[in-house]
Amino acid sequence: MAVFTKITPSEAAALIGRWNAGRFESLEPIATGIENTNYVINTDAGRWVLTVFEKLTDESLPFYLSLMEHLAQHGCRVASPLRTVNGDLFEHFGSKPCILCGYLPGEDGRRVSQKGCASMGETLARMHLAVSDFRLSLDNPRGLVWWIKTIPVILPRIPESLRPDLAHELQAQIALQGSPDWKSLPAGACHCDLFRNNAKLADVGTAQERVTGVFDFFFAGCVPFVYDLAVTMNDWCSDPATGAFRPELTSAFLSAYNAVRPLSGLERKMWRGALCAAAFRFWVSRLTDFYMPREAELLHPLDPEEFHRVLRDRQTCALPWPEGEGL
Repeated sequence: MAVFTKITPSEAAALIGRWNAGRFESLEPIATGIENTNYVINTDAGRWVLTVFEKLTDESLPFYLSLMEHLAQHGCRVASPLRTVNGDLFEHFGSKPCILCGYLPGEDGRRVSQKGCASMGETLARMHLAVSDFRLSLDNPRGLVWWIKTIPVILPRIPESLRPDLAHELQAQIALQGSPDWKSLPAGACHCDLFRNNAKLADVGTAQERVTGVFDFFFAGCVPFVYDLAVTMNDWCSDPATGAFRPELTSAFLSAYNAVRPLSGLERKMWRGALCAAAFRFWVSRLTDFYMPREAELLHPLDPEEFHRVLRDRQTCALPWPEGEGL
């Protein structure tokens, strides 16, 4: 979503002709994010988002794009790739794969409310139910294997004061995710990065506030659903200044999720471990982006300390049900 690949208006006009998306009018770079290049494309048929993939390959894309299409076909409010005039899920700009999705209405979810959290909880639960018949599989690209590989690389570059916490939680997660309970959790293809800036909401600040769509599935993978829930709630329901959960937001989110897909006893038992895993994933990735940045126009690495605070809170915070017990 940073601008790694520059596209001129004439290049965009030629590229857009590969989809039935209307006649090109203008393009606007999207500045947020750190992985892919995104532009808003305006045509006489509407607004679109063009994504150029900087790391993902032709071989890896079908999982992500098929998941988006599958969720949309099952009635979930998600961005879905427009098929090309040849019926393909993606095209190329030069040597890089690219897709075109419809522009989702509304504003991003940076302003958080109980209504917005409840709508996101319901939306996420429906996404988890919808993948029961999704047959493609991919390991979490930012999961335990990636942590074990990445942490030794970044360790010499980060402040010495952070190293004990990093090593402690890595060992805790190796033990947790190797346990029979973790391996028995209900799982499937999940977004794995459903932060507020990866969703759009309409009527923000009113009684009708609701999620209109979810996008940016390019860290998706097959994980326990409770881990995906933890990733999402760690962002949507936390106080950024302290890392602590905001109780009113947490309650709204969990209640709405449970009304659609009730959590099992095992999922509740593993809730703290899932919360810590989700916080650790983003602490490690932000440390990597901060201390080993890539060059890009408009690139703004995010503060890793935010998720260090979240991790410390989740290691000891109160849970909404008895510690280690399912209901």
